[in-house]
Amino acid sequence: MTAWPGDDTRTAGRARRRRARCDRADDHRRAGNAGDAERRAPTDAPGRRAGRRARPGAYSFRHLLTYFGERAKAVKLGSRLDDYVAARREEGAAEGSIRIELALLDRAFKLAVIRKRLSHRSHPYIEKPPVDEGSVRQGFFRRAEVERLCQHLPAVIADVVLFLFFCPWRIGAARRLEWRDYSEIEQALTLRPELNKTKRPLQIPVDGEHTPELMAVIELQRSRRRPNCPFIFHGRGCGSPRFDRHGSRRPCLGDFQKVWDRACDAIGMAGRTPHDLRRSGVKHYIDAGVDPHTVEKWSGHRTESMLRRYHIIDLDDLRRSGKRASEYQGPKENIVKPEFFQGPRPKPGRCVAELSER
Repeated sequence: MTAWPGDDTRTAGRARRRRARCDRADDHRRAGNAGDAERRAPTDAPGRRAGRRARPGAYSFRHLLTYFGERAKAVKLGSRLDDYVAARREEGAAEGSIRIELALLDRAFKLAVIRKRLSHRSHPYIEKPPVDEGSVRQGFFRRAEVERLCQHLPAVIADVVLFLFFCPWRIGAARRLEWRDYSEIEQALTLRPELNKTKRPLQIPVDGEHTPELMAVIELQRSRRRPNCPFIFHGRGCGSPRFDRHGSRRPCLGDFQKVWDRACDAIGMAGRTPHDLRRSGVKHYIDAGVDPHTVEKWSGHRTESMLRRYHIIDLDDLRRSGKRASEYQGPKENIVKPEFFQGPRPKPGRCVAELSER
């Protein structure tokens, strides 16, 4: 076949037009596909099962679908985000809720780009509202307050509270701890990745010399151990095993909010939540002089910003710092002044030893 002049140019032009059509087709993908990608993300992620944890995200994404619609074009969402934020504020939505919804939409766009459903240029810049510092919880307990709180709680719940104070893990992780997680040989307690929110394992020492409070809790739970119960902490439903829809056994320790509220009222600290123990434990370790990086290994935090947020400075901390500043006398005078020769200066060519002999 004869190749005519200009065939290469026409072929290159057709290729460019074909790529342009593909880009335009990508741009007209629907935002509903992005929402489907977001809703499937928890089940597609390796090592993560779908369950109750996916519901809050789905509920937040529902507001986006209600406003934009199931068949909204992705390329037109960027220009409507300001109107969406204004509409949500008129509805009375909190700034934190709006921030979560926009973060979910941003995540949906990223998943759509990764899965080749949108082009990179179709991903708009989504500006999220700043974090409201006033909405951050500030409640915490001192060690003496925790001990007084435990006196008004049942023995089983008091052990859990004391454990969460000296081991600042999430209460959901403590509920699911099993005896296979405790090693008497290594004298350590391990939080498996599937029990941790960050999907990373944690390990803490549990022995009578270094962590006597945690060791006492483990010994008390060992005395209450039942042969048919794998969990460390027990509750009312310890006798009859219960299973969720995925076939996993439910923890024996259930919700103890009622007895918690009564105990907090008894010590004059109403309104506190069990999650305040995690914040209190972090603050207790930092106040004890433990290195912040080491505290992260105890609590499982991955960012220093969260650790700084948990280290709450109250009036007592300021009093102690003021007392230290009052007792501090400044740097010590540890510089010794040299003693110089007080005699006449020697003439050139004559040594100091000759002058000293005179």
